[in-house]
Amino acid sequence: MRAAFYQGSRTFTTGEAPQPTPGPDEALLRVRRVGICGTDLHIFQGHLDHRVPKGGVIGHETFGEVVEAPTGSGFSSGSRVVVEPVVSCGACRACGMGASYLCYQLKVLGVDLPGGMQEYWAVATKRLLRVPDTVSDDQAAVIEPLAVAVHDVARAQVKAGDSVLVFGGGPIGALIALVARHRGARVAVVEVNPFRLEILKTFGLERVGPDTDVVGWANQWTGSTGVDVAFEVTGNPSAARTVADVVRVWGTVSIVAIHAEPVPVNLYQMFARELVMHGSRLYARRDWEEAIRLVASGAVPVTPLVSRRIPLEALQQGMEEALGGGPVMKVLVEV
Repeated sequence: MRAAFYQGSRTFTTGEAPQPTPGPDEALLRVRRVGICGTDLHIFQGHLDHRVPKGGVIGHETFGEVVEAPTGSGFSSGSRVVVEPVVSCGACRACGMGASYLCYQLKVLGVDLPGGMQEYWAVATKRLLRVPDTVSDDQAAVIEPLAVAVHDVARAQVKAGDSVLVFGGGPIGALIALVARHRGARVAVVEVNPFRLEILKTFGLERVGPDTDVVGWANQWTGSTGVDVAFEVTGNPSAARTVADVVRVWGTVSIVAIHAEPVPVNLYQMFARELVMHGSRLYARRDWEEAIRLVASGAVPVTPLVSRRIPLEALQQGMEEALGGGPVMKVLVEV
């Protein structure tokens, strides 16, 4: 079978690998779609070499079809599934607190362990969630980032009537905005990429474009009080510096992006307005279940996010294009 292998910073190769044999509690999947996300771009740049082995197979946004599954697992040949890639120990303090996705021994399929950038993949059945037949293949491949967004919005306790400002209109930022709007919030997105601004427009989202004084705009938008919740989803140091300046008294700052290096944050606003700042990472099983419901019901329209599909052999080029910041939103690898 074909697979894509990480060979070190900015290098992927495609080659042959033996087809996996599933274990007693595993299903064999025929992989259909794998999304490229921000974490994958960090991998591509060599930022996660302490976790991703040379020759490793990445891909954690995976949709596939079951080829074979153990009797009694609830899955059978032809079942359409997405893969929850979090592997936890079940015994550490984080797991005991109910935060198994933050396990102290956390491993993520497609990062620390082999992932979906391969034609066939053996996966524990407890990691699988069934996808309704009404959900298209492309939509199914966006369920993983939608689960991230569901978790982010829930952790920030966004509620109806809130004003929400999202820094970053890429796939995760757009999905956070859509989920927050579904909850009844008033939402705006800060973005500089013209292509992404147009996609945000198709969703009917309010946009804050380049060359705009974001703090001044937010004050005008909220009657000088500041927003209830601000999400930092860009990974850009300038956004991290600004995000605390747009939030009201007792408001919330949610850090979703991966910042590869320490960055300045305006802690004075944390003190002066008694803000809450938290990180938001990954998801729980309930977030996946909610994401599937939102896609299946059409409550969150994800199809416009898919800007292109590429074959497995074009993964290197797809990474370069996604990193280049051009006319790209969500790139799917059609395995």
